[in-house]
Amino acid sequence: MNRRNFLRSVCIGASASFLSGCGGSLLTENNRKPNVLLIITDDQGYADVSAYAHSSPDVATPNIDRLAHQGVRFTQAYVTGPACSPSRAGLNTGRCQQRWGMWGWSKPLPKDEKTLAEYLKNAGYTTGKFGKSDFGQNYHRKDVREYPMNHGFDEFLGFSAHAHDYFHLSEKIEKAAPDPNGASASLGPLFHNNSKKSFEKGYTTEIFTDYAIDFIKRQREKPFFACVSYNSVHALVHLVPERYLERFGAKKVPLYDPEDGRYYTYYDRYGHGKADVYDETYRRWCLANMACMDDNIGRLLDTLEELNLEEDTFVVFMPDNGGAPARETGSVNRPLKSTKYSLFEGGIRIPIIMRYPGKAAKGKVCRNVVSTLDILPTFLAAAGHEKIQGKPLDGKNLLPMLKRPEKNRKRSPLFWHFGDQFAVRDGDWKLVKARLFTKDIISGRKQPLPEKPQLFNLKNDIGETNDLADKHPEIVQKMMKQHQNWVKEIRSS
Repeated sequence: MNRRNFLRSVCIGASASFLSGCGGSLLTENNRKPNVLLIITDDQGYADVSAYAHSSPDVATPNIDRLAHQGVRFTQAYVTGPACSPSRAGLNTGRCQQRWGMWGWSKPLPKDEKTLAEYLKNAGYTTGKFGKSDFGQNYHRKDVREYPMNHGFDEFLGFSAHAHDYFHLSEKIEKAAPDPNGASASLGPLFHNNSKKSFEKGYTTEIFTDYAIDFIKRQREKPFFACVSYNSVHALVHLVPERYLERFGAKKVPLYDPEDGRYYTYYDRYGHGKADVYDETYRRWCLANMACMDDNIGRLLDTLEELNLEEDTFVVFMPDNGGAPARETGSVNRPLKSTKYSLFEGGIRIPIIMRYPGKAAKGKVCRNVVSTLDILPTFLAAAGHEKIQGKPLDGKNLLPMLKRPEKNRKRSPLFWHFGDQFAVRDGDWKLVKARLFTKDIISGRKQPLPEKPQLFNLKNDIGETNDLADKHPEIVQKMMKQHQNWVKEIRSS
């Protein structure tokens, strides 16, 4: 095998050859292909799932915990980028997003990059997406590749942007606001298939769940793929139904009023840490917002149970990146260093939970290193759609790992590149040159980049506190070369 082909196989995972080898029948106990339910949350912290030993003591996610107790929870799972757009691009294609030039926030989705929805649709699945769609480009448009109906989804109810107001979903508010269609500061009607739907009342978390449940009920007789992508707990995190605010003693803030001026001014105040409130206030908002989301995840799981689909459905839960800085959302990433936007662990390590009755262990913890690039090939293997045509995938099939999560499995190096930051993980070692974001730092404020990369042993130092670069220059040199070779291979692919 030459160097180029070898490196292709180790781009955050392995090539499509890993799709095979799951062993045994892929059909469920009811002799059908498994349904697939992918639940994505937005900016949820590493410590914000109570099923994990490292969880924050103030968090309670009983419905997410249901999945953990009935499936496998991963402690060393990574996204492909420290922010929504690059992370979702890698997740949806099973390929390093840098392969089509997405070295930072955004790059249009090429026509020849197939998505998970397209693969599953070709495998006989009916596909539906409910919630956020974000590839970093071409927002608020239906005539582009990034729009869900144009890359494999049969149904869509949601928005195409970084973020959307949780409550303001009407045509009336869209017309009244001077700036309704920002990249993050957006409001107004939601997209519904090939049109728009105005909601005079309602809350996005509950609406997305309502439509997903309706989709599941209508498609119950044949295999379906439902992607429920909540905007919870992305800014504006204070926008929560009042009953949840009361439960956590969280301060109620008036909704945006067009008479007060631009919507972006309101978004910037509460979404970028400029409001005159304490850190504790953001945390209470986050807990309230997360409780509503967890309740709605419970509604999804209850629906599967009521329809006798629980044993026939492969469910995966994951956030899209690390928790955002505290003055944006109040998320908690302990014991990890930094937050969203950074290639330190706090920006890219996430909690992933997989429940697959009959094919995955129950209530087990997997400490192997995995990537969200693995989700697409794992779903395809479960669907019996292992032989794919087109470009090779960069993830690997996790079904063998789900069956025996306690077995130690060596992973090829993982690579990240985001703007001027980069990182490599090889075994327990991590080489990283990244910006540090803290609770008082928001995304728009540029932070200094270290002159030299830092080296950490994550087995002994999950918080990346002890830089070992000077003690192990040979490891630094080796991993720098690995990253340089990866970049060369990516640019030539």
